[in-house]
Amino acid sequence: MENINDYKALAFFDLDGTLLNSQSQLDDEVVRAIHKIRENGVLPFIATGRGHFELDSIMAQTGITGAIAMNGQYIILDGKPIYKEEIPTSSVEKLLSATKPYQEALSFYDSKGYWLNEMTDFARRAYDYTHASLPSVNPTRFLTNEVNMLLVLTDQLSRVDYYKEKVPELNFFMNSLWSIDVTNASTNKGTGIHHVSDVLGFKGETFAFGDGRNDLHLLAAADHKTAMGNAVPELKAIADFVSTPNTDHGIVNAFKHWGIL
Repeated sequence: MENINDYKALAFFDLDGTLLNSQSQLDDEVVRAIHKIRENGVLPFIATGRGHFELDSIMAQTGITGAIAMNGQYIILDGKPIYKEEIPTSSVEKLLSATKPYQEALSFYDSKGYWLNEMTDFARRAYDYTHASLPSVNPTRFLTNEVNMLLVLTDQLSRVDYYKEKVPELNFFMNSLWSIDVTNASTNKGTGIHHVSDVLGFKGETFAFGDGRNDLHLLAAADHKTAMGNAVPELKAIADFVSTPNTDHGIVNAFKHWGIL
């Protein structure tokens, strides 16, 4: 990689609802814009709740080589992990017990992929929402594989507080209509920004762009904060700039606002 401090800024982008369109694809104008901001001295990074193994096509199209994946639990640069955290097996077992009264499934993420402890309607809806492949089912794989992130597959926002009470060492936030993202309590996209800057020794400015509740820490950690026009109200409240929706040139308009395009 070239000298990181040759860049004047780092830019961190959420994917679904931010960088991607309604079909979870990249519009041509967005691809061109990402390449252009890099030419203008801004190094782009993905910041997503997805696993890094789901990003190959997006990274190939945009030329992005770094990603804060799994909401900060797994960070890669140039195809290699530069930071990762494991969710302790004891915490996974506590969460599994907490899901039983509601019969809610868990999705498990590690360095190579994801799987479910059981298949449910909410599991199908959650992965259809991001146009992703359905996971395999293996209820005991977490006992032998490192788990870096979890999803609780539900449509009940109220479950966030319930699970926080039952498993306080983990963090829970509703990130889609059908799922709650789960990380270690001390980890989020915002800590991911700090880890990237620390590992690379970066001294310049940071930009963040997002739309969801799992982007609250991301924006809070950045120097310049953008919420998309389709963002949740909590995110718009802390943003320096609210752009148009992701389906209405949102990222391109944000780049123009900040003068990096």
